Amino acid sequence: MRINNLFLFIPLRRRPRLCAVTYFGVHGFRSPADDPPTCSPNKFFGRREPWRRWVWFWGTTGLPVGLHHLIALALIAGVAWIAYSNTFHVPFQFDDWPNILNNPNVQIKTFTWEQAEQLIKNTYKESTRFFSIFTLALNYYWGESDVFGYHLVNFMIHVASGILLYWFLILTFHLPSLKEKYGPISYRVALFSSLIFISHPIQTQSVTYIVQRMASMAGMFYLLSLVLYIKGRLSFGQTRFFYLGGVGLCYLLGIFSKENAAILPLFIFLYEFYFFQNVTVSQEGRKILFLLLGSIGLILVMGLIIWGERYFRIVMEDYQIRNFTLEERILTQFRVVLYYVTLLIYPHPSRLNLDYDFPLSKTILDPPFTLISLLLIAGLIGYSIWIAKKRPLISFFILWYFGNLLIESSIFPLEMVFEHRLYLPAAGPFILFSLWVVRGIERLKPPVAKTAMGKLLIKASNGGRFDILREGRTPLNVNSGRGLGHKCFLYRRFALKPFRTACPCPYHEIYAISG
Repeated sequence: MRINNLFLFIPLRRRPRLCAVTYFGVHGFRSPADDPPTCSPNKFFGRREPWRRWVWFWGTTGLPVGLHHLIALALIAGVAWIAYSNTFHVPFQFDDWPNILNNPNVQIKTFTWEQAEQLIKNTYKESTRFFSIFTLALNYYWGESDVFGYHLVNFMIHVASGILLYWFLILTFHLPSLKEKYGPISYRVALFSSLIFISHPIQTQSVTYIVQRMASMAGMFYLLSLVLYIKGRLSFGQTRFFYLGGVGLCYLLGIFSKENAAILPLFIFLYEFYFFQNVTVSQEGRKILFLLLGSIGLILVMGLIIWGERYFRIVMEDYQIRNFTLEERILTQFRVVLYYVTLLIYPHPSRLNLDYDFPLSKTILDPPFTLISLLLIAGLIGYSIWIAKKRPLISFFILWYFGNLLIESSIFPLEMVFEHRLYLPAAGPFILFSLWVVRGIERLKPPVAKTAMGKLLIKASNGGRFDILREGRTPLNVNSGRGLGHKCFLYRRFALKPFRTACPCPYHEIYAISG
């Protein structure tokens, strides 16, 4: 029998220093003041014995917190290895040649800081992606044209992104505004989402296509920035400034890996509004939001001053060599954004491609699906705004998908379709799907009193001895000591109301706390 989310109260003698209980991997230490109101030790034993001390051992999945996180990280890395272990010798393709093999700035054989500075200066003249180009130069320095090193770095970046997504979701689900609703399922949703993110075929291009480490690096720094922002908001004093400084550094590294990371400040603002301010604007929250809006405005103004002329020139010049106009690109992208969704749902190898010949939208009615796509996207965005108060998590990750495609699916004269553009936006649908699956499984579970676990606890309460079996383990025997009353188990899973057993002891109750 598998035991999940078990709360175990054990009375200890006066002044205990440390208690090592290894059964079921229970762990953690709390004082009576930290106990939930319905679980106060005084409720069980009153105040007649003030010498009695309690320790609250908490097991989330029947494993210690550190251990189940380590298992999650191992699963993420292991699934990534299974998916990409046969790609480490894929040769250079397409843009790999001009960016690596035919790029004299990358081909450094003796590393010096002067060469690194020259590489950044020469690259910056043509692109702001000098940091990702710098990593390619380091690969060339160590292995020259041996593709194994390039693929290994791409793989490590992808694994790091999966781990950061897991960390980001764990932190998000345990925020005060979401913990009551999503805390009990946070581990499963975070792990499931990260495994889909790591193994989904749509990510192949960002991992195996060497030069597209630009997309995966930008996604990695984007997720790291969000993690640091959450940690900073939950911290105080100098620690907060340390985390927020890390956010700024990671943001710059993301932009210098690929420009689509520039949308990050908008999503930090949305994250603050949704999950820290609870989609309301208090007096104190108004100051924080205004500070974030001011930061976004400052970043936008500085970006226009520094890079505005460059990108305006690119937009104007590159459309002259394209077979589509600005209007055609914008109209076509409405269909492309929804086509990306179909690739996430049905990523059959026959549908995945490196060079798409996607038909253009000449007008809003040519083809008619252009208008339908526009209405569907507007409806989804409108729906996300409408449910923002009641279902902020769903609303946020709908906006996540569309918002993180905004830069590459807008006015810039890029190719119409590229799968690597979904590297970061795809996390939104993956999280929503994982949440739907886990919630669906939870609804299929029977009430606790009808389960074998519930019957076992009721049966155990009639005696002074608890025999609990677990798969692959020996029975756990907990004997009630003289004058200490019964041991009480709290099974944190299903119902809100406590239920009494037939035990004659007036202090003995078994509670099922809602998960």
